[in-house]
Amino acid sequence: LSGKKIIEEWIKCTFGNNETVLNNLSEMMLKSWNIYEKYTAPLGVGWMVNPGHHYGPNVDGYEYSRWGTYHKADHYGIGVDRTLKSGTGYTAQYRQQNFEKYEHLDSCPDELLLFFHHVSYIYKLSNNKTVLQHIYDTHFEGVEDVQWLIDKWQGLERYIDSKRYSSVYQRLLEQRESAKEWRDIINSYFYRKTMIYDEKRRKIY
Repeated sequence: LSGKKIIEEWIKCTFGNNETVLNNLSEMMLKSWNIYEKYTAPLGVGWMVNPGHHYGPNVDGYEYSRWGTYHKADHYGIGVDRTLKSGTGYTAQYRQQNFEKYEHLDSCPDELLLFFHHVSYIYKLSNNKTVLQHIYDTHFEGVEDVQWLIDKWQGLERYIDSKRYSSVYQRLLEQRESAKEWRDIINSYFYRKTMIYDEKRRKIY
């Protein structure tokens, strides 16, 4: 079964067969992973959380522990070099086809770039954005996308019992506040680290 089919089965078992509920919840759930990733783990960078409980943003939370670094961000660049040629050699654990893809900067997918490579903040991605601008943009987009989830859920109020509606709604409001916290802390960290302005001149502290 595809992910979409599994989601649809779960929705029908949980909320019934109403078409509006099915369509809205399917769309929300299928997009939720990408939304969360936007404001927590840009370009595969990895852990930027508070040690121990892992709730909330802390860019350097694990960075200087014996566990090893996750982003290796400095004034000039970000990402961990896990290539065989110049890094930890982690890419060599993959089969040849995937090794070739991840080993080389020009073939590594953007969504895994910072997991496998250390690059300049002004390195251009496939969409022609710089790495840093992508970080800024996705963290602002993440908050907007959580608001979209809230709007979608509000459109289902008349179809869902009040107890479950209220429970999910409160959690979505919490997610919006969490996304704002991630946006502000992550963007401020990298702005102060680089002193490179957001091209769109949005508020970064």
